[in-house]
Amino acid sequence: MAGLRRAAGVLLAAVGLLLVTPPTAARPAATAGADVLVTEGGTRFALISCALRNTGAGWSVITDSGHTPSGCTGVVTHDAYLELLHPVGAVQVSSLTVTVDETYARTGLRAGVSAGFDHSYIYLYSGAAGSAALNPTSVVAASGNLWVQGYLVLPAI
Repeated sequence: MAGLRRAAGVLLAAVGLLLVTPPTAARPAATAGADVLVTEGGTRFALISCALRNTGAGWSVITDSGHTPSGCTGVVTHDAYLELLHPVGAVQVSSLTVTVDETYARTGLRAGVSAGFDHSYIYLYSGAAGSAALNPTSVVAASGNLWVQGYLVLPAI
């Protein structure tokens, strides 16, 4: 059993590529509300993640017992896109994706994102390729979500 524990410890040390800042740890002001991941090489990433929903009263970031956003502070609805706010102090985009859940997938809704350092634009489409972006106010569902996830590079400390 001791050999198994030692092997597990070596494996964890070898695999320990990312260390997550504990939720109770103090965060720099620019990354308040975002989980920060740090690689062994010292690169810091802010996790950007949330669920967005429009039940008819407008789009919002869901924060409840089943949904906890990271780094996302709000969403602004424009005529042709949603503007997701994530002011974490990023200096580079590593990745950011948006996907539809099963409710929207069954209707043929597609989503794409243009990622930025402190805000990103989410575009919604339906129909044939090349069709114009939908007005986000027309996309409503009682339980439909857009799922956002990505990583933004933070300045070195």
